[in-house]
Amino acid sequence: MKTTINLRRVFRDSVRLYFAPLTGAFNAVRSESRRISREQQRRHENRETPHAG
Repeated sequence: MKTTINLRRVFRDSVRLYFAPLTGAFNAVRSESRRISREQQRRHENRETPHAG
């Protein structure tokens, strides 16, 4: 029973380590996409508001 638990843990950790770079890259792309969207929204809002002066 203990061997089965250890094998399961090794397999789970191996899969996690295998996909860690891919997961990190995906999260970075998603974060950058959100940042760009916010920046575009701010630019769009600034164009709609009249400038004083």
